[in-house]
Amino acid sequence: MDVSDNAAAPKNDSTSSVFITKDKFSVAAKECELSADVAEKLWAKLADTSSQRIIAGATAPRKDAANVNQWHWAEMDLAPWAKERLTELVVDKLVAKNVPDKGWVKVTKLDKCEGEASVSNRKGKRIVAYELKVVFKWEGSVDYDSVSGELELPYVSEDVTDSAYEIKWSAKEPNDDSHKSALRYLQKELPTLKEALKTFTKEIYAK
Repeated sequence: MDVSDNAAAPKNDSTSSVFITKDKFSVAAKECELSADVAEKLWAKLADTSSQRIIAGATAPRKDAANVNQWHWAEMDLAPWAKERLTELVVDKLVAKNVPDKGWVKVTKLDKCEGEASVSNRKGKRIVAYELKVVFKWEGSVDYDSVSGELELPYVSEDVTDSAYEIKWSAKEPNDDSHKSALRYLQKELPTLKEALKTFTKEIYAK
């Protein structure tokens, strides 16, 4: 290797993390005059004993995002969990009370959960990060009329406390009296929604 190659080569960082492909390893092993058998055993040993297995040049994170043996970086995607948990906490749980004439209004569906959520471990520090836009559907029957609409949480994030989330209520027919009444009944259950968000915040930090 000439001087220009050395100058172009990236410098190793100060951590103990190493990202390497099988091909690069094989070339290095050959240059070090390791036999093919020894090289293969060494590669298998490195992969088996690494805190995160070496696979095609990438490190696969542990499912629990644990930082074993001071590994430099690990991350777990929590977006699927967040969608499932918000569904469990709000859908069919946010229900209006005392709607007359056997009426009812409740959140019936999580329609959208967009964004990212993850827990990571970097240099021994655990980091929870999430930024989600969540939209629920609600429906019901008020004054013998069918009613429906949306409940939107435009910014669910670690930057916002659970009691300060922006909450947007909307009705399919905003000028209709039955829809207006439905929103009033549903909005009375705001404490239930805030309690659900408080539980979500607590649980995602415990993941």
